[in-house]
Amino acid sequence: MGDLISAMVLADLLAEDLNPPGRPRRADRELGEVEKLRLSVVQLEHALASRVIVEQAIGVLAERHHIKPRDAFERLRRTARGMGRRVHDLARQVVDSVSDPRIALPGELGGRPGPGPAAGPGPGPGSAPRPAPPRATPTRH
Repeated sequence: MGDLISAMVLADLLAEDLNPPGRPRRADRELGEVEKLRLSVVQLEHALASRVIVEQAIGVLAERHHIKPRDAFERLRRTARGMGRRVHDLARQVVDSVSDPRIALPGELGGRPGPGPAAGPGPGPGSAPRPAPPRATPTRH
């Protein structure tokens, strides 16, 4: 858990430096070469900042649900599409839920680690369900 928080703090610091104000707009007119390059830089900075948030959310979901990062991304993407939301916006909600337990996550993203089974529906299509741990003799790592 400590490594996850350290990685998220580092990514937050990077995102603050890279977070441009709002999504860059497309040009309404023909741009010169220098203007095109400047617009490309702004768009790339915005994409990188957005990517940092999505990667953080993937890490949170992978750790919470004990799944591979690729499966975590698929859950995030599938849930965002099902809700008609942008992946980045839902990823921000997932990241915010780490520090604010009052934030409820939708669908298969919900649930927090704890003594009982995670809340929300089970694993999505394409992933194998995890067997329940034995009750008589709990295992320790």
